Amino acid sequence: MADEMERTRLITDITRLIRESTVPEGARLAGLTLIGWLARRRTDEIPHAIGIQEARESERRIKATRPKMR
Repeated sequence: MADEMERTRLITDITRLIRESTVPEGARLAGLTLIGWLARRRTDEIPHAIGIQEARESERRIKATRPKMR
C-alpha cells in the first residue's frame, strides 16, 4: 500500500512540475515518459501505447472543442 501511495504522489508531483511554463521541453518530455512508466499498474504491464505526438494532437483537438474564455 505504501508503494502505491508513493507512486501516486510521484505522478502528481511530476504532473504539477511539467505544467509550469518555465520547464524546458526536454524535461517535460522526460516527465511525461516517467509518468507513463509510473502509471503502469502491474510490473508485467507495458507502458501506454500512445506516443507523445499522438498525445499532443489529442490535446489540440480537446482544446479546439472547448469554448473560448473571454
